[in-house]
Amino acid sequence: MHSSFSTLIASMVIFLPAFLLALSVHEYAHALTAYLLGDPTAKNQGRLTLNPIAHIDPMGLIFLMLFRVGWAKAVIFDARNFKKPRLYTVFTALAGPFANFLLALVGLYILKYAPLLGISNISLITLQQIMYALVYINIGLGVFNLLPIPPLDGSHILMIFLIKKYPHIIEWFYRYSIFIFIFIFLAPPIRMGFIYLIQIVKQILTILVI
Repeated sequence: MHSSFSTLIASMVIFLPAFLLALSVHEYAHALTAYLLGDPTAKNQGRLTLNPIAHIDPMGLIFLMLFRVGWAKAVIFDARNFKKPRLYTVFTALAGPFANFLLALVGLYILKYAPLLGISNISLITLQQIMYALVYINIGLGVFNLLPIPPLDGSHILMIFLIKKYPHIIEWFYRYSIFIFIFIFLAPPIRMGFIYLIQIVKQILTILVI
C-alpha cells in the first residue's frame, strides 16, 4: 500500500506540472490569438496569462487527480470583434492545439539533446521522464481538442462551416455532446484510434527534430 501510494505521488509530481503547463499554454494561445486579431474579451477576463491559476477549472483538476483526464476553463472570445469573423474564429480555435504541438516539439528537442548536457544519470532520467510526460500530454491535448465535439476547439471550426446550412446538426452536437464523449471513452476501437492519432502526430513532430 505504501509503495503504491509513493508511486502515485511520484507520478503526479511529474504528471501534474506537465499537464498544468500544457493547459496554460493552450488557453493562453487562444487568448493571445483572439487579442491580436481584435477581440479583448479574454484579456479583460484575465486569461491573457500563462499563470495556471487563471485557467484551472476545479472539477477538471479533481478529475485530473483521480482519473488523469482533466480540463481547463474555456477561453471565451467574441467573433463580432473580428474583422473577418469566420477566418479569425478558425485561427483562434486552432491556436490552442498548435501551441500544444509546438510545446511537444520543444520537449522532443530536449529529449534528443539532454544526454549532451553532462548532468548526472539521476538528473537525466528525471528530466527525460518530465519531457516524455510533456510530449505525450501536449500531443494528446492537441489531438483531443481538434475533435469536432462541443465545447472542444474542433467544434468551432465545424460550426463555421455548418451553422448556416445545417443548424440542426450543430444543435444536435451541442445537445448530445456529453453522450458522444462517454461513447468515445467507452468504445475501445475509438480509444485505439485516438491513441493511433497521437502516435502519428508524434512521428511527424519527431521528423522535425534536427
